[in-house]
Amino acid sequence: MTDLEIPRQVWSAWTPAVGEREVRRELTVEERGALERRRDELAPAVAPYPDRDLDRVALALSDMFGGFTSMRQSDDEAVAKLDSVRRVLADFPAWAIEKASRSIQMNGVWRDGKFDRRWPPNDSEIVAAVRDEVRLYAATHRNVVALLNAPVERS
Repeated sequence: MTDLEIPRQVWSAWTPAVGEREVRRELTVEERGALERRRDELAPAVAPYPDRDLDRVALALSDMFGGFTSMRQSDDEAVAKLDSVRRVLADFPAWAIEKASRSIQMNGVWRDGKFDRRWPPNDSEIVAAVRDEVRLYAATHRNVVALLNAPVERS
């Protein structure tokens, strides 16, 4: 209901190139309540991982890198690489990092239209994989927030 029906019923047909998209009418109390619940439900799924998940993220990345022979480094090098990638991924949720890391570990990295298992991913490839995992949730969250904040179009 909140992801399809309400948006279909209230969004204006016109999307401006600049500025906020408007709604055709005020949200009903029920619609606003449903959208607020959906926003709150999605917020943790798109929020950056908290400090309590540092070990969880480090383990996922360590397992992923361990699948590539060339990434088996000295302890200091491995820790530095994990710390660097962890900082790059600080804006993403832990679940998405774990899922993308498992996918890369099992399938390799998407390069030139196919999965490549020969070389480990660089930072931008890891970010792209994590971004792909969270994309649908983030888009839905943005849409719900935009609906809640949208001005009503003038007649």
